[in-house]
Amino acid sequence: MKKLIFFSFLLMTLVGYSQVNRYSTYTPSRYEPRSFDELAVAAMSLQKRYEANQQYLYDLKKWILELKPQIVEQQFLKRLDKEYKDLTDIEDGDLARATKYLKQTENAVREIISDYNVWVNQQNSQSQTSSNYNQNNNSKQSYAEKGFELQQNGEFADAVYNYTQHLKTDQNNTDVLFLRAMCKSELGDRFGAINDYDKIIEMEGKVKPNVYKMSTVYNNKAYCLVGLKNYKEALPLVNKALDMDKSEAYIWDTRGELYYHIGEYEKSVKDMDKAISIQENANSFYFRGLSNLKLNKKSKACSDFSKAGELGESKAYEEITKNCN
Repeated sequence: MKKLIFFSFLLMTLVGYSQVNRYSTYTPSRYEPRSFDELAVAAMSLQKRYEANQQYLYDLKKWILELKPQIVEQQFLKRLDKEYKDLTDIEDGDLARATKYLKQTENAVREIISDYNVWVNQQNSQSQTSSNYNQNNNSKQSYAEKGFELQQNGEFADAVYNYTQHLKTDQNNTDVLFLRAMCKSELGDRFGAINDYDKIIEMEGKVKPNVYKMSTVYNNKAYCLVGLKNYKEALPLVNKALDMDKSEAYIWDTRGELYYHIGEYEKSVKDMDKAISIQENANSFYFRGLSNLKLNKKSKACSDFSKAGELGESKAYEEITKNCN
């Protein structure tokens, strides 16, 4: 925080200058010269004024030199340098008649100080605003980063807490909403996840996401609804996701699982074929196996269960025990 310059400039008490008023009469035929005493008084007055102004000038120069170390902005230093130079230029001149000029110089220096203090106030205000912003921003950033770190480590409940703290001061951050929704899904909080996905959908087109695609948002909401057995509401959402992006295996997988639950087994097999062609995953093999069982294709079903087990789906071995021995 910069400090304001508080100055005091004690002007010297100038000796009062007496004006000699001379009233005389004359005629064209007679000239009456001034006396020596009168001439001496006038000279003494000019000498006193010269000495007083000389001291005034020295005090002004000293004042400027004392001010300069307290000023950090170049534009104001240049203005002070100019006033100092002007004083130096008249130093050997007729200072007896420089009273008005010296007073103008003093006022100019006072104006420089005033302008500088205004500038400092502005800088302090901007600095405080920036500091508050950075403090808030750093706080938000730390909560978001901590949440993401916890999410990566599988500590979903703590991640949700940190994301929530971030959103208290950044409630329209859809990236954080998306990450929190994913953590809620992992914790089985499907209604909470759907609520976050709905907030993101409300802001679709108004914000630019960095960590998600809108097709994923629609898919993930649909998958939460599948988990809640709300298949009727889920189907148009996953269809919308596929209209937006047909390149993601997990979207085909979502619809394939949904089709299995509503008894559309051939459609389920078809969608799981598509998902597996893009990227093999345990869930696709598992639900394709279940659909093949319903279609009385036991050999294909057992092969799918075996592959699902290899990829980490433990429930597949239960199906093998029941149906493939």
